[in-house]
Amino acid sequence: MSTGEWGQELYFDWEYNSQICYRQKGESGPPILMLHGFGVGSWHFHRNWEDLQRDHRVWAVDLLGQGRSWPAQPVSASAADASDDSGKLFFSVDTWTRQLEAFLEQVVGEPAYVAGNSLGGYLAVMLAARRPDLVKGLTLLNATPFWAFRPPRESAQARSWLWRALDRAVDGSVPVPNSLKSVIERYWWDTLRSPATISAMLQLVYADKSPPDPPLVARIVEATQHPGALDAFTSIVLSPKGELSFDELLDRLACPVLLLYGKEDPWVRPLWGQRLKRRLPEALYLELSPAGHCPHHETPAAVNRALRAWVAAQEARPQPQLAALATASASTTASAAGASAADSHSPTATLDAVATPLREPAEVVGARMGLPLHSSWEVTEADGRHITISHIEGSPRSVGEQLDYAVWMWLGRALGAVGSSGSGSGRGSGSSGAAA
Repeated sequence: MSTGEWGQELYFDWEYNSQICYRQKGESGPPILMLHGFGVGSWHFHRNWEDLQRDHRVWAVDLLGQGRSWPAQPVSASAADASDDSGKLFFSVDTWTRQLEAFLEQVVGEPAYVAGNSLGGYLAVMLAARRPDLVKGLTLLNATPFWAFRPPRESAQARSWLWRALDRAVDGSVPVPNSLKSVIERYWWDTLRSPATISAMLQLVYADKSPPDPPLVARIVEATQHPGALDAFTSIVLSPKGELSFDELLDRLACPVLLLYGKEDPWVRPLWGQRLKRRLPEALYLELSPAGHCPHHETPAAVNRALRAWVAAQEARPQPQLAALATASASTTASAAGASAADSHSPTATLDAVATPLREPAEVVGARMGLPLHSSWEVTEADGRHITISHIEGSPRSVGEQLDYAVWMWLGRALGAVGSSGSGSGRGSGSSGAAA
């Protein structure tokens, strides 16, 4: 256990002889679990929990292979050489989601509101789709809508001769073959983790283009100096996708959703938020400006105001609605529990049992928050910057966004998911995966 400006570090034991690092703040109030993006750690929320702990219980956890969550010892060669995946460690979305399930069950001990940034947003969606009994609501902070390039392990594509041949050479699990690691280390690793590269990346994705704080850069570099960091990085790149796409996961959500997106993000541009809004028409869409890819860190006062108000609005829902949601989630989990023990780690064991969505319209939630559609709040950050929080409907604004919307409409009609009037959520269209 250690303390410092980034908060007290706590640990719990998990699979693969790992110790999972986390932070916990606050003594009372609704529980919030915060999930970081790729390359950082739970400390990335330090500007949020200092305020939120006044009236919430806040947890933030390091994903395995990032921050200070690592296997206590290398995975054995015998496990890595196994003919099946039993005992193998993949630094994949499936591994991280199982980690989060265990964390909520063993550490938090109750359902929580889950807020995730970038990769953390993707995992928040996967978690809520797989285990609706553990998630009271989702806040997506510029969530990445895709992860990994390798097809899911059991998919037809993965069984093709090309992927089967690649699996025999390197399947994405650790330990990674030394020959592959040496190539990555020689040509890319030191450049990717250099302070200069990290500083340039932060300046790219933040709306504030001033040089990042040296302690922030140093904290990111620190994780790359762990003895298992290169193995973890290579496994992250080569591990398979989740069994279901991001769109399919979204279609399985039953809980309320807040889209809290930085407008000036050069990666997850407003177009992606609009796609999510079309897929989840009842989600509340709040846009922050100026703010980039990590709004919780760049504009913490604005994010905290929106998150606090949204959680309060959910907690103030009429009791019959809350009881119905709890019943639906319990039913979903009970259905999943009937799966065989052999399927206990398979996403389909839970995802095939889908709770009925019980979300209120965004206009109702916004009004309860005091932020009706088309209205905005102005928030002053600690450094004097003024941030606007706008409740928007998610309609396309630029030419590129209009074209993307037109493609979505065409695909929806072609697949029968959108009526001739153009209304509907677009569920089942697969449209949010269209090329940007």
